[in-house]
Amino acid sequence: MAENQKQATLKTYVGDMYSMESHIEEALDSQVSSNADHPKASAETRRFHNMVRGQRDAMKAHLETLGGETGGAIKSAVAAVFGMAAGVIDKVRSDSISKNLRDDYTAFNHAAVGYHMLYGTALMLGDQKTADLAERHHKAYTDAIQDINQIILDVVAWEMKKDGHTVDESAAKRATQTMNKDWKQTAPSSS
Repeated sequence: MAENQKQATLKTYVGDMYSMESHIEEALDSQVSSNADHPKASAETRRFHNMVRGQRDAMKAHLETLGGETGGAIKSAVAAVFGMAAGVIDKVRSDSISKNLRDDYTAFNHAAVGYHMLYGTALMLGDQKTADLAERHHKAYTDAIQDINQIILDVVAWEMKKDGHTVDESAAKRATQTMNKDWKQTAPSSS
């Protein structure tokens, strides 16, 4: 493969992830204030927002080192579709904190698989610097996904109580424990 073709491929993948990070950061901007009523969700949302902003900035800088542009020139189909979906969600979403977290979970999984693709692509093309960056960002998203797993039912229970429901909070803890067990059982063996 010619070096310029390799660079073009890497610029496309890095540009896709820069665009995705930008879209996720925009969605989190509004959640910083809308999730403020729940202490755990508020703290996690602020942390997610800082993480995504830092990753967006790192992807922008890396894209520029590859000779790519971050202005309006990078328009990937993946980022455009994600952006449209995020825009629609923002318009129909209620102020439910649990729904915000559910949407974040979806966006973070989308970003995680994108970083997995970038990581593999960079390794296959022999670009260790891009691979290292993609691996760090992938790990940050998988950690954030697991963090949402741990608080989502606490938020749901809190919202149900606000709506006047009597809630068995031990059931929420049991459900989270079951989900954690399911994740462990479905993890591939390290062979």
